[in-house]
Amino acid sequence: MPQVYVDKTREWFNRFYSEAAFAAPEGWEQVEVTRRNLEKFTGSQSGEVAFFQTTASALSQAALSIPLKAGDEILTWDQEYPSNFYPWRIAAEKSGAKLIQVSSDGYETPYQALLNRVNEKTKVIAVSWVQYMTGAVTDLSALSQALKGRDIWLVADLIQGIGVRPFNFADSGFDIVCSGSHKWMCSGFGAGFMCIKKSRIEQLAPREYGAMTYGTPDTPKSFTSHTRSTADRYEPGSKAMVEIIAMSETLKLFTSVGTENIFKESCRLTAKLRTGLKDLSLQVFDPQEGSIINFSAGDEKKNSAVAAALKAAKISYVPRGPGIRLSLHAFNHDHEVDKALNIINSAK
Repeated sequence: MPQVYVDKTREWFNRFYSEAAFAAPEGWEQVEVTRRNLEKFTGSQSGEVAFFQTTASALSQAALSIPLKAGDEILTWDQEYPSNFYPWRIAAEKSGAKLIQVSSDGYETPYQALLNRVNEKTKVIAVSWVQYMTGAVTDLSALSQALKGRDIWLVADLIQGIGVRPFNFADSGFDIVCSGSHKWMCSGFGAGFMCIKKSRIEQLAPREYGAMTYGTPDTPKSFTSHTRSTADRYEPGSKAMVEIIAMSETLKLFTSVGTENIFKESCRLTAKLRTGLKDLSLQVFDPQEGSIINFSAGDEKKNSAVAAALKAAKISYVPRGPGIRLSLHAFNHDHEVDKALNIINSAK
């Protein structure tokens, strides 16, 4: 977490400690400041961003509210993270639709493989922009362009890419994208979000309802009230106010540095790691450009030994798919890459 995030979090926890509910009115205003900053950061229009607790909550809102019927088909990759699988599985079970897991090309995710499975029954394509095991990237813009004019909902999980890769919601052509404040966004947990095209908002009914769905706590309740017409209709009540307010500081920091510069530095460090791993004769699974690398020392026993050595050195890693995943952000340094390579070499 950057210092600006930590400082803002402390500021607002202290305010609620000392001022109690008297801090809330300004807090709500600052939540809206974050919303505007997030709209700019994601390339969304005003009224297209909603806050959720997690990426999974946002994905569930999409999956369980997109109109589906028996016989419809939902396409997704076979290597999706569980949070981008279970909501669609449940949606298919409830509606009688069919969830189809498209086979990856090894661990690659060429969008043409999805297009090859599209037919008149295809209602939804739900994919991760960047896959969590190896960092394989799906070209969202190319996919949406190829399907332009088709009535197919396009939904993406961004959490393995946004914050380290440049992204623009409008340019992606997708109907809905979902993500969260942690991982590459370098903020705390609890501030998930969704970007949804304005043209799709009225087609996606809220799954949860409360005072905020229709207005404010002071809006008179009525049997004829209508939900908000903007994306905040999906926010039924109070939110993780402190986490959302603090995330705005991270967004401003990322914007000042430039996501393109963040991605360039991350890719440079990742390329250094990739070369080092290959020099050690290790098998590397990655998309050749990006911030995620997955490598194998040869078998489960060797991978376990490497993992134990990384853990002992307090180097962040995770067993994923074919091997061990390492991820580098722009805040990392060359000497950290060298340290990791030395440890891996000693343990393999």
